[in-house]
Amino acid sequence: MDAEDTPVGGARPGPGHGGSTFPPPAAVPPQAYPPPPAFPPSHSADPRGPQQEQRPEQQEQRRARRFALAAGGGLAALVALALVLTLLARGGGPAPAGPAATGGDTAPSGRGTDLEARVSAFTSPFVAGTGYRAPTAAQRRAVADGVALAAQGRTEEATAELAKADYRITELTDSATGRRTAEIADAAPQSEGRRGWGRVYIDLSVPHPSWTLQVPHPVADSRTENLGVEVFRAAPGGIMVLAGSHRRADPDGASDPAHRADTVFAAVLEGLATRGLPGIQVHGFDEASLAGQDSVVSTGTAPAGPAAELTAAGLAADGWNICRAWKDSCGQLEGTTNVEGRFAAGLGVPWLHVELATRLRTEPDLRGRVAATLAATARSWTAAPPRP
Repeated sequence: MDAEDTPVGGARPGPGHGGSTFPPPAAVPPQAYPPPPAFPPSHSADPRGPQQEQRPEQQEQRRARRFALAAGGGLAALVALALVLTLLARGGGPAPAGPAATGGDTAPSGRGTDLEARVSAFTSPFVAGTGYRAPTAAQRRAVADGVALAAQGRTEEATAELAKADYRITELTDSATGRRTAEIADAAPQSEGRRGWGRVYIDLSVPHPSWTLQVPHPVADSRTENLGVEVFRAAPGGIMVLAGSHRRADPDGASDPAHRADTVFAAVLEGLATRGLPGIQVHGFDEASLAGQDSVVSTGTAPAGPAAELTAAGLAADGWNICRAWKDSCGQLEGTTNVEGRFAAGLGVPWLHVELATRLRTEPDLRGRVAATLAATARSWTAAPPRP
């Protein structure tokens, strides 16, 4: 197990949860140069007549000097070539001094865990009809309390609380940002695929996380899980809450955390909203369900506030058609029945429901622009400390 991906509290993640271990570079043996050859003295006749002949030892000394000069030139060329290759490997020159970070990020070290690849590996097996088992109230509360404690930096207490639901904390370093991140997940990978309760990622680069990114329908709303990682990376201080199964894993709808309050996903977000953390919940829709629109921005049952206006304006600035649910009719995509939104509205905590057309989620360039806009909204919340 790599030190970049270290379980907290003694728990060990199963296969697929570890960071990469890079072997040290192989030692290169020094180049050996052969001794100068011994050349026999020449006995050919000189047409100019008899000349004064050098002694054999003088000829050997001159030849040795010529060979040494030639060998020294070859060695210098090899040293120069090695220097050029080293500079190229570093990106064309020496690494800059100090971290190249902004907004609280730490410069990537080139090692660690690729968070997007890790999340994709977790969500890729999600299919409808299987992979969900409803949690008990005690299990929901244990995970929710453990996440709240971890967000406050109370790791030992969080570990003990999470263990009540067979969950654990793993600290890892995201290779893209260099930021330390806490992953809260099922302690056993095989249970994770059967229970389907989800994961939570907490940015540890700040003293107190201040906003949430919510992904209730990974895979079902294609690439919202990738968008979630991009937003989480783009703005420090976030907590990403990721559902653990397909929204239709349970035929009776119990696995849809956007519309069921008895899920681990809902319990975690209720606990964070109680502490005053605002949130953005991302969804996807088919263009045919709302013709002519690229995105729907809404606040559920709450009145629109600055975050909603900022988000809608940012998306519109990219040339997309935005349906603003507080003043436009946006069909069935306004988020008014969303359980997390209703809970936040009851507390007066800002919460956004963002629906995105397929191409804005599946085309990487467009998804990156969406992530930048949502990250700007998240950064607007970072100044307010969470409630105790």
